[in-house]
Amino acid sequence: MKRIVVLLLVLSLAALSATAQKAGEQKAKKEKKAAAAKEQRWHGIIVRSNTANNTMTVRKGNIEKTVVCEAATKFTKDGNKPDDLKEFKDGADVIVLGKYDEKARLVATRIDLRRPK
Repeated sequence: MKRIVVLLLVLSLAALSATAQKAGEQKAKKEKKAAAAKEQRWHGIIVRSNTANNTMTVRKGNIEKTVVCEAATKFTKDGNKPDDLKEFKDGADVIVLGKYDEKARLVATRIDLRRPK
């Protein structure tokens, strides 16, 4: 009888542990999706532009990120004023706002040209 009670106790603890682990994994997935859905900010210098693919590489320190420009991307200067795309060339200081896609590229909703200091 004792063996049956101990066995049932062990089985119920194992089931609770598995349930808790699965709940933790689901919570981590939800947090990751929420972070991806939140608009991200990246400030750096344009080091490469590719007009054929509508992409640019923006570097901050030693880290480079690929930024994708879409038709809906707004290009501004000093925060609000609309700007000409010709000024967004290699060496320009920019702030990029957008969301990451499945390829870990930042899809820009807005790119702001900053004044050189």
